[in-house]
Amino acid sequence: MNGWKKMTNGNPAMCVSARLVHPAGRVKIFTELTKAHLTFYIALSAVFGHVIATQDPGGDTLVLGSAVWLLAAGAAVLNNIQDRIYDAYFVRTCCRSLPRKKLTANTAGVIAAGLILSGLGMLFLCFHTPLPLILGVLSLVCYNGLYTPLKKKTCLAVLPGIVCGMLPPAIGWTAGSVTSSYTGFHTLLVLMLVTGIWQVPHFMVLASRHKTVDPDHVPFFTPSFVWTISERNIQILIWTSLYSLSVFLFIIKGGISGYAFSVALAGMALVLPVGMAAFFKRCPAPKTGPGFYAINLSMFFFMALGILDHLLV
Repeated sequence: MNGWKKMTNGNPAMCVSARLVHPAGRVKIFTELTKAHLTFYIALSAVFGHVIATQDPGGDTLVLGSAVWLLAAGAAVLNNIQDRIYDAYFVRTCCRSLPRKKLTANTAGVIAAGLILSGLGMLFLCFHTPLPLILGVLSLVCYNGLYTPLKKKTCLAVLPGIVCGMLPPAIGWTAGSVTSSYTGFHTLLVLMLVTGIWQVPHFMVLASRHKTVDPDHVPFFTPSFVWTISERNIQILIWTSLYSLSVFLFIIKGGISGYAFSVALAGMALVLPVGMAAFFKRCPAPKTGPGFYAINLSMFFFMALGILDHLLV
C-alpha cells in the first residue's frame, strides 16, 4: 500500500491544496523544501573555504555564501521533487509537502529552477574565475544526478554524497583565491576531508531513522533492510570516530590558530564518539534522533569556531 495513502486512510480531505495554505504555512513549506538547516551548513562551509583563501572576508564573502545557499536550496527542492514518491513510504518524510500534495511538483520545479539559476548566476557574475561555477554544477550532478537516485538502490550512494560534501569549501576557496596563489591550500584540503567524512555518519544516522509506514510494501532500497541494529550502530561509531580524527588533523595542521578554539574543538572531537557509544549502549534500539542532532551540531560548532578563529587572527 502507498505510504501516504496508509497515513491518510485514503481520505482526500487530508490532501491540502497549495492555494488553501496560510501564508505562514507557505513559509514553513519553503523552509522544508529548501532543507534550511542543511543548506545553511553548506553555505557556511563555503564561507569557511572563502575565509581560508582570503584571510580578509568582506562583502564578497556574504555574496559567496548567499550564492551557495541559493544553489544548495535549489538542489534541495529538486531533491524533494525526485523523492516525492519515495518519501511517501517512510514515517519521517510521508507528511512532507509534496507527498501530501500541499503544492504541485510543477510549482516546486519553478522554485528549484529559480533558486539554482540564481545561485549559478551569482557564481558566474560575481567572481574572477569560472571555477566556482564549474564546481557548483559538479555539486548538482553529484547530489541530484548521482546521490539522490542511487540512495534508493544501494548504500554506495554515500560516495557521491562524500564528494558533494567536499565541494562547497572548494567553491568558497576558488572564489576567494587568486588563480596563481596557494594561500591556505593545505588547510582547505583538510577542511574538505572533514566535511567529506562527516557525510558518512550523517547519511547512516539519517538512513537509520527511515522507519517504513508499511514494511511489507516498500519498492525501494533502504539500509534498514540490510543492517541489523548492532551493525548500524557499529558503523556509525566507526565513521563518527574517523570524523573526529579528521577534526584533530585539522587542528594539528594549523587550521585553528587560537588556543582556546583548538581546545574547544579537540574537546568536541573527543566527546562526540564517546557520547555516541554511551548512547547506543544505553539505548541500542533504532532511536537515533539524539545522535542525528549531535552529528549536525558538531559540524556547526566546527565551522563556527573555525570561521571565528580566522576572523579574529
